[in-house]
Amino acid sequence: MKQPFGNRAKQALSEMVFGKDVEVQSSGKDRYGRTIGQITADGKDVNHEMVATGMAWHYEKYDRSADLRDAEKAARAARRGLWADKAPVPPWDWRAAGKKKAGSP
Repeated sequence: MKQPFGNRAKQALSEMVFGKDVEVQSSGKDRYGRTIGQITADGKDVNHEMVATGMAWHYEKYDRSADLRDAEKAARAARRGLWADKAPVPPWDWRAAGKKKAGSP
């Protein structure tokens, strides 16, 4: 949440799902035991909406979806959401940088 744009992304996700019935189509667990899956709310693909509006990154290392890849390319080109930043940092790089700082003397 301390990453730039984190709070705006959380708010966007909350607006899409809070107080609604959602469906999670699980595709397994990640190495931390968190559920990985496709989320649908009000008939909308939440994963796609978050990426398409520039509120989330597509993590191609773990997801090969051409749909999400294309949605991210379109959001980048239109400078929507986090792509309005001149140099957005992927969350996986942000976390890695934080771990390096925490381990530094």
